[in-house]
Amino acid sequence: MYYTSLEYFEKKYDACPKEYAFQASNRKEHRAWRDAAARRLREIAGIDRCVRVQPQERCVSVTRENGRRKEYWLMQTEPGVWMPFYLLRREDDGKADGRKHPVLLNPHGHGGGKETTVDTDFAKEMADAGWYVFCPDERGSGERREFPQQSDDEAMRRGSSHRELLQLAIGFGQSVIGLAVWDLMCLLDMVQTWPDVDGERIACAGMSGGGQQTLWLSAIDERVKAAIVSGYFYGMRDSLVSLPQNCACNFVPHLWETMDMGDMGAMIAPRALFVESGEKDHLEGKRGLENVYPQVMTAKRAFALYGKADSVVHSIHDGGHEWRGDGMKEFLEREVKSIETAVEMV
Repeated sequence: MYYTSLEYFEKKYDACPKEYAFQASNRKEHRAWRDAAARRLREIAGIDRCVRVQPQERCVSVTRENGRRKEYWLMQTEPGVWMPFYLLRREDDGKADGRKHPVLLNPHGHGGGKETTVDTDFAKEMADAGWYVFCPDERGSGERREFPQQSDDEAMRRGSSHRELLQLAIGFGQSVIGLAVWDLMCLLDMVQTWPDVDGERIACAGMSGGGQQTLWLSAIDERVKAAIVSGYFYGMRDSLVSLPQNCACNFVPHLWETMDMGDMGAMIAPRALFVESGEKDHLEGKRGLENVYPQVMTAKRAFALYGKADSVVHSIHDGGHEWRGDGMKEFLEREVKSIETAVEMV
């Protein structure tokens, strides 16, 4: 016989009002709600507790293949905290020729680090199309694993230190996802200083934990003009509260009292949102896609206020918890506009 608390917390969640649930009926109300909701997410995730540092970054090495440059960089995001990342771009890009390139942040999910995104067909395709594709290691993953997981063993390399990080961070009022979003925001700060980057054309795309990072970043930081969330857009009750064994990066104090994922999607309006779901994705919970549809509809209601309901795309494939990518490049080209622009040389 087992006497657990899960049912108690499920009922508590059901009875708990969401303080920042999307309810706006016009654009003015939406903007005011969005700003307040962003402040609250930054607060509960501990993002504002991160320590700003003088920017430091350096390119460590470059490899070349099939007309592309794969650059390995290091940048400091907090004092003594370093984030390795790859930049993938065409060999002939980065020259002082007046071209400004759109940016794609491509955070990885669980099961590895930046290598799981930079070596994908999607990253290569976007780089070939003229995008600067940034693939960073999330804290606790890849080269940023804490000491219990620092091993070249295959199982260790595909693991993470998110539980250890949460246990460290929570005592300071912080969270794993808050640290991840801060790092991505620092990355955006850096790339917007580059003369060959178009700071108005920034997108973010990720699968699973990468989708989580994408959703949070895009909800909070309006510099992201288009977001692609794959394998991570569903009702929190079924997918997180009822599945507490999921990674520690998902759990943030007061999140259940604040909003659901559809509300976070609504914060992205009127920019652009692409959601990819698998019919058999076990992380959607027992109800499957029925746990996804209401969240997408919440986001669509916000976009409709701006006459942009079509800027929310919901792509459903017949697989499980996996990235398919159908229509994503076309979505980015449409929503982030042209791939390259010529500017006058000053």
